[in-house]
Amino acid sequence: MNLYFNGCSFTYGDELQDPKNSAWPSLVAKTLGCNSFNDAAPGGSNERIVYKTLFASNDFDYFIIAWTDYTRFTEYNPVDNFEINFNAALTLDASLHYSDDLKNNYKKYKNYGDLYYKYWFNELYQFKKWLQQIILLQSFFDVHKKKYLMLNTMENNLHRWLQPHNLFIEKTRHLISFFDYADDQQLLNEHEQIQALTSLIDKSKFVGWNEWYILSLKNDYPYGPGGHILEDGHHAVAKKVLDYYNKTQ
Repeated sequence: MNLYFNGCSFTYGDELQDPKNSAWPSLVAKTLGCNSFNDAAPGGSNERIVYKTLFASNDFDYFIIAWTDYTRFTEYNPVDNFEINFNAALTLDASLHYSDDLKNNYKKYKNYGDLYYKYWFNELYQFKKWLQQIILLQSFFDVHKKKYLMLNTMENNLHRWLQPHNLFIEKTRHLISFFDYADDQQLLNEHEQIQALTSLIDKSKFVGWNEWYILSLKNDYPYGPGGHILEDGHHAVAKKVLDYYNKTQ
Protein backbone atom coordinates (compact mmCIF):
# COMPACT_ATOMS: atom_id res chain seq x y z
CA MET A 1 0.00 0.00 0.00
CA ASN A 2 1.22 3.47 -0.88
CA LEU A 3 0.46 6.15 1.71
CA TYR A 4 0.11 9.86 0.99
CA PHE A 5 0.34 12.54 3.70
CA ASN A 6 -0.34 16.24 3.50
CA GLY A 7 -0.46 19.05 6.04
CA CYS A 8 1.66 21.90 7.35
CA SER A 9 4.85 22.15 9.43
CA PHE A 10 3.50 19.80 12.11
CA THR A 11 3.22 17.10 9.46
CA TYR A 12 6.40 18.07 7.62
CA GLY A 13 8.38 17.79 10.86
CA ASP A 14 9.65 21.31 11.47
CA GLU A 15 12.25 21.54 14.27
CA LEU A 16 12.98 17.81 14.21
CA GLN A 17 16.61 16.79 13.75
CA ASP A 18 15.63 14.33 11.01
CA PRO A 19 12.16 15.25 9.65
CA LYS A 20 12.28 12.67 6.87
CA ASN A 21 12.53 9.79 9.33
CA SER A 22 11.19 11.24 12.58
CA ALA A 23 8.00 13.04 11.53
CA TRP A 24 4.80 11.19 12.36
CA PRO A 25 3.97 10.28 8.72
CA SER A 26 7.24 8.35 8.48
CA LEU A 27 6.52 6.60 11.80
CA VAL A 28 3.04 5.59 10.63
CA ALA A 29 4.35 4.28 7.31
CA LYS A 30 7.15 2.29 8.95
CA THR A 31 4.76 0.67 11.41
CA LEU A 32 2.40 -0.34 8.61
CA GLY A 33 5.26 -1.46 6.38
CA CYS A 34 4.15 0.85 3.58
CA ASN A 35 5.75 3.11 1.05
CA SER A 36 4.85 6.74 1.65
CA PHE A 37 5.18 10.30 0.46
CA ASN A 38 4.98 13.31 2.77
CA ASP A 39 3.72 16.26 0.70
CA ALA A 40 3.35 18.62 3.68
CA ALA A 41 4.98 22.04 3.62
CA PRO A 42 5.96 24.40 6.44
CA GLY A 43 3.36 27.16 6.54
CA GLY A 44 1.13 25.27 4.11
CA SER A 45 -2.54 26.18 3.81
CA ASN A 46 -5.67 24.08 3.46
CA GLU A 47 -6.16 25.19 -0.13
CA ARG A 48 -2.62 24.00 -0.84
CA ILE A 49 -3.50 20.65 0.71
CA VAL A 50 -6.49 20.23 -1.60
CA TYR A 51 -4.57 21.47 -4.64
CA LYS A 52 -1.64 19.09 -4.14
CA THR A 53 -3.68 16.09 -3.02
CA LEU A 54 -5.86 15.98 -6.13
CA PHE A 55 -2.80 15.77 -8.36
CA ALA A 56 -1.51 12.82 -6.29
CA SER A 57 -4.77 10.90 -6.34
CA ASN A 58 -3.79 8.34 -8.99
CA ASP A 59 -0.50 7.39 -7.38
CA PHE A 60 -1.53 6.40 -3.86
CA ASP A 61 -3.93 3.99 -2.17
CA TYR A 62 -4.49 5.65 1.19
CA PHE A 63 -4.50 9.34 2.09
CA ILE A 64 -3.93 10.90 5.50
CA ILE A 65 -4.75 14.60 5.62
CA ALA A 66 -3.85 16.88 8.54
CA TRP A 67 -5.88 20.07 8.10
CA THR A 68 -4.21 23.28 9.25
CA ASP A 69 -5.11 26.86 10.23
CA TYR A 70 -7.99 28.12 8.08
CA THR A 71 -6.66 31.69 8.17
CA ARG A 72 -3.78 30.79 5.83
CA PHE A 73 -3.80 30.99 2.07
CA THR A 74 -1.44 30.11 -0.77
CA GLU A 75 -0.55 32.01 -3.92
CA TYR A 76 1.78 31.24 -6.82
CA ASN A 77 3.97 34.05 -8.14
CA PRO A 78 2.91 34.61 -11.79
CA VAL A 79 6.51 35.49 -12.69
CA ASP A 80 8.12 32.17 -11.76
CA ASN A 81 5.28 30.07 -10.23
CA PHE A 82 7.00 30.19 -6.81
CA GLU A 83 4.72 28.96 -4.02
CA ILE A 84 4.08 31.45 -1.20
CA ASN A 85 2.10 30.55 1.92
CA PHE A 86 0.58 33.47 3.82
CA ASN A 87 -0.12 33.34 7.54
CA ALA A 88 -2.38 35.74 9.44
CA ALA A 89 -0.03 35.79 12.43
CA LEU A 90 3.16 36.34 10.45
CA THR A 91 1.69 37.86 7.27
CA LEU A 92 4.32 36.01 5.25
CA ASP A 93 5.18 32.65 6.73
CA ALA A 94 8.75 32.59 8.02
CA SER A 95 9.03 28.92 7.12
CA LEU A 96 10.09 29.89 3.60
CA HIS A 97 13.58 30.03 5.11
CA TYR A 98 14.57 33.11 3.11
CA SER A 99 15.24 31.51 -0.24
CA ASP A 100 16.71 33.69 -3.00
CA ASP A 101 13.24 34.24 -4.39
CA LEU A 102 11.94 35.37 -1.01
CA LYS A 103 14.84 37.79 -0.57
CA ASN A 104 14.22 39.29 -4.01
CA ASN A 105 10.46 39.59 -3.65
CA TYR A 106 9.92 39.84 0.10
CA LYS A 107 8.53 43.37 0.04
CA LYS A 108 6.05 42.50 -2.70
CA TYR A 109 4.80 39.43 -0.85
CA LYS A 110 4.64 41.20 2.49
CA ASN A 111 2.71 44.17 1.09
CA TYR A 112 0.21 41.82 -0.52
CA GLY A 113 -0.28 39.88 2.70
CA ASP A 114 -0.60 43.07 4.76
CA LEU A 115 -3.30 44.43 2.46
CA TYR A 116 -5.23 41.16 2.41
CA TYR A 117 -5.30 40.65 6.17
CA LYS A 118 -6.00 44.33 6.86
CA TYR A 119 -8.82 44.89 4.36
CA TRP A 120 -10.14 41.57 3.05
CA PHE A 121 -9.71 38.86 5.64
CA ASN A 122 -13.07 37.52 6.86
CA GLU A 123 -12.70 34.81 9.50
CA LEU A 124 -16.27 33.55 9.18
CA TYR A 125 -15.88 33.14 5.41
CA GLN A 126 -12.53 31.39 5.82
CA PHE A 127 -13.99 28.96 8.35
CA LYS A 128 -16.91 28.05 6.07
CA LYS A 129 -14.52 27.74 3.13
CA TRP A 130 -12.46 25.26 5.15
CA LEU A 131 -15.56 23.18 5.93
CA GLN A 132 -16.30 23.13 2.20
CA GLN A 133 -12.73 22.01 1.47
CA ILE A 134 -13.17 19.06 3.84
CA ILE A 135 -16.50 18.10 2.24
CA LEU A 136 -15.19 18.41 -1.30
CA LEU A 137 -12.03 16.39 -0.64
CA GLN A 138 -13.99 13.69 1.17
CA SER A 139 -16.43 13.54 -1.74
CA PHE A 140 -13.54 13.29 -4.20
CA PHE A 141 -12.05 10.38 -2.27
CA ASP A 142 -15.41 8.63 -2.11
CA VAL A 143 -16.09 9.03 -5.83
CA HIS A 144 -12.66 7.69 -6.72
CA LYS A 145 -12.90 4.92 -4.12
CA LYS A 146 -9.83 6.08 -2.21
CA LYS A 147 -9.35 5.21 1.45
CA TYR A 148 -8.50 8.12 3.69
CA LEU A 149 -8.21 9.46 7.20
CA MET A 150 -8.24 13.07 8.40
CA LEU A 151 -7.17 14.93 11.52
CA ASN A 152 -6.84 18.52 12.64
CA THR A 153 -3.52 20.18 13.32
CA MET A 154 -5.11 23.19 15.02
CA GLU A 155 -8.35 23.47 16.98
CA ASN A 156 -9.51 26.16 14.53
CA ASN A 157 -12.03 27.58 17.02
CA LEU A 158 -14.36 24.64 16.46
CA HIS A 159 -15.58 24.88 20.05
CA ARG A 160 -16.83 28.38 19.26
CA TRP A 161 -18.17 27.96 15.73
CA LEU A 162 -20.09 24.79 16.62
CA GLN A 163 -21.96 26.25 19.60
CA PRO A 164 -25.74 25.67 19.86
CA HIS A 165 -27.72 28.50 18.27
CA ASN A 166 -28.59 30.08 21.63
CA LEU A 167 -24.86 30.54 22.42
CA PHE A 168 -23.52 31.11 18.90
CA ILE A 169 -23.78 34.90 18.82
CA GLU A 170 -22.13 35.35 22.20
CA LYS A 171 -19.29 32.89 21.55
CA THR A 172 -18.39 34.07 18.04
CA ARG A 173 -18.69 37.82 18.61
CA HIS A 174 -14.92 38.47 18.44
CA LEU A 175 -14.48 36.20 15.41
CA ILE A 176 -16.95 37.98 13.12
CA SER A 177 -15.50 41.23 11.79
CA PHE A 178 -18.87 42.53 10.56
CA PHE A 179 -20.63 41.65 13.82
CA ASP A 180 -21.75 45.23 14.55
CA TYR A 181 -23.30 45.53 11.09
CA ALA A 182 -25.39 42.36 11.31
CA ASP A 183 -28.65 41.75 13.11
CA ASP A 184 -29.31 38.61 15.14
CA GLN A 185 -31.21 36.89 12.35
CA GLN A 186 -28.34 37.28 9.90
CA LEU A 187 -25.94 35.85 12.48
CA LEU A 188 -28.25 32.92 13.15
CA ASN A 189 -28.48 32.31 9.41
CA GLU A 190 -24.69 32.01 9.43
CA HIS A 191 -25.02 29.50 12.26
CA GLU A 192 -27.45 27.43 10.18
CA GLN A 193 -25.03 27.42 7.25
CA ILE A 194 -22.22 26.20 9.49
CA GLN A 195 -24.40 23.43 10.93
CA ALA A 196 -25.49 22.38 7.44
CA LEU A 197 -21.89 22.18 6.23
CA THR A 198 -20.73 20.33 9.34
CA SER A 199 -23.50 17.76 8.93
CA LEU A 200 -22.02 16.81 5.54
CA ILE A 201 -18.60 15.94 6.98
CA ASP A 202 -18.01 12.25 7.57
CA LYS A 203 -16.68 12.38 11.13
CA SER A 204 -16.01 8.63 11.11
CA LYS A 205 -13.03 9.42 8.87
CA PHE A 206 -11.70 11.99 11.36
CA VAL A 207 -9.35 11.38 14.28
CA GLY A 208 -11.19 13.13 17.11
CA TRP A 209 -13.27 15.73 15.27
CA ASN A 210 -13.77 18.65 17.69
CA GLU A 211 -12.12 16.61 20.44
CA TRP A 212 -8.41 16.27 19.61
CA TYR A 213 -5.82 18.05 17.47
CA ILE A 214 -2.07 17.81 17.03
CA LEU A 215 -1.24 21.18 18.59
CA SER A 216 -2.84 20.07 21.88
CA LEU A 217 0.15 17.78 22.41
CA LYS A 218 2.22 20.83 23.34
CA ASN A 219 0.54 20.54 26.74
CA ASP A 220 2.17 17.15 27.34
CA TYR A 221 5.31 16.96 25.21
CA PRO A 222 8.40 19.11 24.60
CA TYR A 223 8.35 21.58 21.73
CA GLY A 224 10.95 23.71 20.00
CA PRO A 225 11.50 27.49 20.00
CA GLY A 226 9.19 27.75 17.00
CA GLY A 227 6.37 26.03 18.85
CA HIS A 228 6.52 22.69 17.02
CA ILE A 229 6.28 19.37 18.84
CA LEU A 230 9.50 17.37 18.85
CA GLU A 231 10.23 13.65 18.54
CA ASP A 232 8.12 12.47 21.49
CA GLY A 233 5.16 14.47 20.25
CA HIS A 234 5.45 12.97 16.77
CA HIS A 235 5.44 9.48 18.27
CA ALA A 236 2.23 10.44 20.08
CA VAL A 237 0.60 11.64 16.85
CA ALA A 238 1.65 8.45 15.07
CA LYS A 239 0.16 6.33 17.87
CA LYS A 240 -3.11 8.28 17.74
CA VAL A 241 -3.36 7.87 13.98
CA LEU A 242 -2.43 4.19 14.06
CA ASP A 243 -4.93 3.43 16.83
CA TYR A 244 -7.69 5.05 14.80
CA TYR A 245 -6.51 3.36 11.59
CA ASN A 246 -6.54 -0.08 13.24
CA LYS A 247 -9.94 0.54 14.77
CA THR A 248 -11.51 1.44 11.43
CA GLN A 249 -10.05 -1.35 9.30
